Amino acid sequence: MNANELIQHFYDHQVVSKIIDLPANEVEEWHAHPWHQVLFPISGLLQSNIESKSIIVPHNGMLFIPANTLHKSVSVTKTQFLAVYLNPQSPVNYGDNPKSCLVTPFLKELIVFLVEHGLDNHTEQMTTSLLCVLRDQIAIAEHYEIPLLLPSDRRLMAIFVELNQQPDLPLTLAEWAIKVGASSRTLSRLCAKEFNQSFAIWRQNIRLVLSLQLLEKSMTIQNIALDLGYQSDSAYIHAFKGLFAQTPSQYRKRCLLG
Repeated sequence: MNANELIQHFYDHQVVSKIIDLPANEVEEWHAHPWHQVLFPISGLLQSNIESKSIIVPHNGMLFIPANTLHKSVSVTKTQFLAVYLNPQSPVNYGDNPKSCLVTPFLKELIVFLVEHGLDNHTEQMTTSLLCVLRDQIAIAEHYEIPLLLPSDRRLMAIFVELNQQPDLPLTLAEWAIKVGASSRTLSRLCAKEFNQSFAIWRQNIRLVLSLQLLEKSMTIQNIALDLGYQSDSAYIHAFKGLFAQTPSQYRKRCLLG
């Protein structure tokens, strides 16, 4: 049952949910739901478009999509995400503004509870109270903006696919250019056009965002750095802090424990 059929079937509920699995590079084309949606990857990575804005949603982030808002998602890697649909006729007012935000351990547990346990066995007032907590947690959550990764150009996409599978590939810009049949200048120009950044920064951002999943595993920071192609853990830590404003160890404590 797709999302809108689910919503129609449970039209008198305040909330319904489902778990969605997507293989890598799967595209959910432009669509909208009559209810609000909370989109939360529990593994993997999504790049979503809400009307004219593109957003990366990692497994420690979530996206609130207001009812009847056109959106599109692409799974950057193999991804499983929780989709929670919120009835706009509910007593809870969720607002009309999209929001990409960081998921705290408490917010994660709340979303997982809504999906795994459902609310059919709770009174209407208990359901409303839980959803008020969800609404408030989304409102106070930190905005989470991560650089875009997926290009539209086929040559950059060929590079992305290889780096996604093997982020430690040491090829230079000139070597990549030969590999994908373009000049170095062309690749640099395309990166500037699509991401407003250099090729080197785009490649680094791919590695850093992919490292978010590695940080969930029982790997040392040094081994993660080596797997990503960094010469030392200090170089990885410096780059990670530059993008996420915290060290990998701080990220683990803030976002993965609880």
